[in-house]
Amino acid sequence: MSEGFDLKELALVARDKSPEGRSRMFALLARLFWRRGSIMKPKERVMLAEILRLLRPKTLRDARMELAYEMAGSTLAEPDLLKVFAEDEIEVASPVLFATNRLEPSDLISIIEAKGADHAATIAKRKGPTIAVVDALARLEEPEILRGLLANAEAPFSIPALSAAALVAMTDVELQALVADRRELPESLAEDMMTWADPAVCETLNQRFLFDAMAASPQRPVYGQKAQPMPPADSIAIAAEEEAPEPAPGEIELTPASMISALRSGNLALFQAQMAHLANLRMGLVRKLMSENGGDSIALIARAIGLRRDEFAQIYLLARKLKTKAAGVGAADLGQALDFFDRTEVSQASTIIARWRRESARDAVTESDDAAPTALDETPPVAPSEATTETV
Repeated sequence: MSEGFDLKELALVARDKSPEGRSRMFALLARLFWRRGSIMKPKERVMLAEILRLLRPKTLRDARMELAYEMAGSTLAEPDLLKVFAEDEIEVASPVLFATNRLEPSDLISIIEAKGADHAATIAKRKGPTIAVVDALARLEEPEILRGLLANAEAPFSIPALSAAALVAMTDVELQALVADRRELPESLAEDMMTWADPAVCETLNQRFLFDAMAASPQRPVYGQKAQPMPPADSIAIAAEEEAPEPAPGEIELTPASMISALRSGNLALFQAQMAHLANLRMGLVRKLMSENGGDSIALIARAIGLRRDEFAQIYLLARKLKTKAAGVGAADLGQALDFFDRTEVSQASTIIARWRRESARDAVTESDDAAPTALDETPPVAPSEATTETV
């Protein structure tokens, strides 16, 4: 790479149309691109990349492979140059696809869609894949690729990607276990898996989401079963007389499951009351925060009270569904909310919630101080008889 570029050599090599001659010309142009790509104009980089693509089929594979290994992990190689090698046969493309370099997520996604499973399998092994790249890999529905991604704790899964993985896992017990262990798994997908997954996987899901405990609640039917028909009216009356008094609201254990249950039943007010209690915020403030279009405020509260990512995702989806009366929420909206949740530290969220709490308390005191003089200064209305007497 430190060698100077010799135009005479390029002119001499250009006359040699043999595979060896074309390989030498390809190498000269590739090293020129590598060395001077940063000072080239965008149009020049695109043009040189196209020339390399035209030469590529006429060169020796071993020569291209040697160049690919040489520049795979270089931080100086431009994305346009790296893509020329990444789009090549898998033997040539592998070092470039696997190494950490300047290939953008959009470049990787286009390669996945254009080249298929072989190239995708190598991309899946890169460090720190983005959620968009994982989505593109999951859409291929290749069991081995999904197996590696699900076992990689650094690979972020969206709900669509997990749904695709669950679909493939219906005939693969090992994949089922990997899906069940993912921290992003939402309760709704876990509930669906309970109807077809391996018994050992179902037990894992049950321990994590407490489906048996939810099923035992008189307010909800057993998961996967239809609600039982209502008993006769006379038996209901007898049962009501014998029923023990219900616990006071303060005695009900507040958990993420209880908040999700309130939203599932359509009781937005109960959910808001539980969230206000857990975050120690005024009910009016929680209602105001819930009225926002984005999910940032809910994400901050969720972080501050220690909710998991999958619990926040369910709460966000259910709350938005109740608010908008729509059938579902766009993947982009959910992705933005989850991205904000992931980027927010617990300490940061707690600090913001504490400030909200202080401001809310100060506003309450101000409101009470403003209201008191008004009540004292009010003059009671004069009765008609009294007014007549005074006039006389």
